[in-house]
Amino acid sequence: MSPIAVLCSMSHEMRCIEAQLVDPIETTVRGQRFVSGMLGEALVTTAISGYGKVAAAATTATVIERFDPTRVIFGGVAGGIDPTVRIGDIVVADRLVQHDYDASPLFDRYVIPSLGVAEVPADQHLVECLGRAAVRWVETRARTEIPQPPDDLFNVADVAVHQGLIASGDRFIDDDAETRTLAGDLPGLLAIEMEGAAVAQVCTERGIPFAVFRSISDHADNHADVNFMAFVATVAAPITAGIVEELVSELD
Repeated sequence: MSPIAVLCSMSHEMRCIEAQLVDPIETTVRGQRFVSGMLGEALVTTAISGYGKVAAAATTATVIERFDPTRVIFGGVAGGIDPTVRIGDIVVADRLVQHDYDASPLFDRYVIPSLGVAEVPADQHLVECLGRAAVRWVETRARTEIPQPPDDLFNVADVAVHQGLIASGDRFIDDDAETRTLAGDLPGLLAIEMEGAAVAQVCTERGIPFAVFRSISDHADNHADVNFMAFVATVAAPITAGIVEELVSELD
């Protein structure tokens, strides 16, 4: 049986998923830890990629080569860019771009030469399934699985699910001016992070369906470092695990 691969960049995001696996088996491949087990009726293989596009691409390539997954799902946190995207909201990527990739003048800015596109589309069926899974989790489980912080940093009673463009780059962005520049350069941009577009490139080149979703931990502004750590420490894990569980049950 081929698994569904579920990847995250940080152990905080993965801990609740791995805790749900039945009969987990750990495998080490070239020094990296992978965990395989049953989640409901589906076989799932998890891995923590680490930060950044290189780490994410390497992990994605390894999980594809070693475990032959039917799909790759990458979850975790991101900074919100669009003003309608608030802390605590969930963004499902329908396409991804590397905002720091520029091979011009040989190619247009952002275009990946091997793919011939700048914005890499996620698998449409997975995007639709993931969107429904996120909505189900918000409507039925968010209030019981997420602790409400005393500073009202986000409100689980009012979480929205968005679908659109996510950008990836090898920098943690916490600057208002840079955020405005990205929003102007990439119309329709909802969120930024450091891994998803690399996963998209590797999966597309190898013909593996993939999807990426993110919960919004900050606004990629001058307070991003504070909001990010608070969010990751308290709520990233149950959000990621809950949506993955809902998704896997639908796919199965």
